[in-house]
Amino acid sequence: MNYKSALFIILLALVLLAFHQGHYYDALGRDAVDDAYISWRYARNLVSGHGLVFNPGERVEGYTNFLWTIVSVPFIALGAGEVMGPVGMGLGALCALATLVLLVVFVRQTDERPLVAGLAALLLAVDGSFALWSVSGMETAFFGLWLLAGATAYLWENRRAGRPGVLSGVLFALAALSRPEGLLVFALTVIHQVFLRLADLRQESWLAAAVNWADMARILGFLAVFAPYFLWRYRYYGHLLPNTFYAKVTLENTEAQHARGWRHLETFVNVHRGWLILLFPLVALVRRVRPWATYAALILAVYSAYIVYVGGDWSVGRFFAPILPFFYLLLAAGLVRLAEVSLALWRRRISDQRGPWIAGAVGVVLLTLGLFALYDASSVHGEDELFVQRFQAATATRARVTFGRWLKAHVPPDTYIAVDAAGQIPYFSGLRTLDMFGINDEHTAHMKVPTMGQGTPGHEKFDFPYIMARRPDLVIVYGPLLDNSTEYVRADYNWTDDPALRAFLNVYRQAQ
Repeated sequence: MNYKSALFIILLALVLLAFHQGHYYDALGRDAVDDAYISWRYARNLVSGHGLVFNPGERVEGYTNFLWTIVSVPFIALGAGEVMGPVGMGLGALCALATLVLLVVFVRQTDERPLVAGLAALLLAVDGSFALWSVSGMETAFFGLWLLAGATAYLWENRRAGRPGVLSGVLFALAALSRPEGLLVFALTVIHQVFLRLADLRQESWLAAAVNWADMARILGFLAVFAPYFLWRYRYYGHLLPNTFYAKVTLENTEAQHARGWRHLETFVNVHRGWLILLFPLVALVRRVRPWATYAALILAVYSAYIVYVGGDWSVGRFFAPILPFFYLLLAAGLVRLAEVSLALWRRRISDQRGPWIAGAVGVVLLTLGLFALYDASSVHGEDELFVQRFQAATATRARVTFGRWLKAHVPPDTYIAVDAAGQIPYFSGLRTLDMFGINDEHTAHMKVPTMGQGTPGHEKFDFPYIMARRPDLVIVYGPLLDNSTEYVRADYNWTDDPALRAFLNVYRQAQ
């Protein structure tokens, strides 16, 4: 199979992914998830002249996706602020579709068969985590596209000795501006390149292998983009790390955090048909070690270890989705290699001219069953069951958007609110907001919690006396947080006629 033939498989994968994305577009309530609106609130405040802040006058870095946030600025400035949810979902969907096409370019930089690109695209298209988080409105697919682009450029630069690595450096810098983990993958790229040169016996010396001017160009390309941004954000926000890191991760007594991260990894692996599936990518690493395969395996191993270290996520596959292309490239290469061996054995036993056709038909049937099994596990019993249904995604979106817009129209603009979900309600209301879990609040994010790692990621730091001392006019939460409070009572606002939405949100006001 040549690349022209592989493109037909890519087109099929694009159609499958588009339908899969359409399913999640409906499942999410045809609007982005709540967290996406945190970034868009920063962007809206920037457009309004308040700076890149959550609340005017408070410089707190409650986002980790600078470039994705900046991309939304022109849309908001041009009047698309009220429909940023669908706009962001569409942009993410396009990034995911572009990722499938980029797989062809990636494989062309290797000595793998074109079928590897097509097969990897099909596997990605039916993966529930990849499809869901590409239409979440968050930066997941955007970041993943930059990662794959940087990796592709890295392989392209290595195909000709001495070619400077500026392009991959710049692309990885854009990835790092999209999510901090881009810095990790760039570091792994530099390490992998050094080991490749050390393993090359043609190098004149160890020093020449470790310090190569082509590699220095890659580092300089990265720093030319990333360093000015880093210096600006440190001066603007005053911390080395984003506020979100302090709110979600502890560097002390991390046992519980690591245990939760491991459980998160196990859940993700289990909804992708378990640990045995890892045997197939390993086939891509045997017989003859290929540099691209060791590179992909290094990214997968270290990135997964990082996810475990930080304690995982509240989602099923959001953190893993950006590196899924590397996994499925390895898996596809392993499956193609197994198919080649099986076909050779088949030809030895059966000399009939129909043998290859029969083998091909069997392969198509097995592939179809495998794709359906992956879709069923990762989508139906994975993201659908464990995220969309568990978190009532569509109901949550409709409730928060509806109430946020109601607040905008019915309460004074100086009303101060406190929320447990800091995206849609603050965004659509435009009101000054206290984020009770600290993603956008510096005090809460930096407080010490001895039980860190035992609760839900990003929802463990909660300072009730601090919240009461701030005296918000309204407190809007999912559960009955203040039912026994003497300072706050239920606010019986007629903000919707839908009983399901009213039941989802509890609204409290200060007692008179």
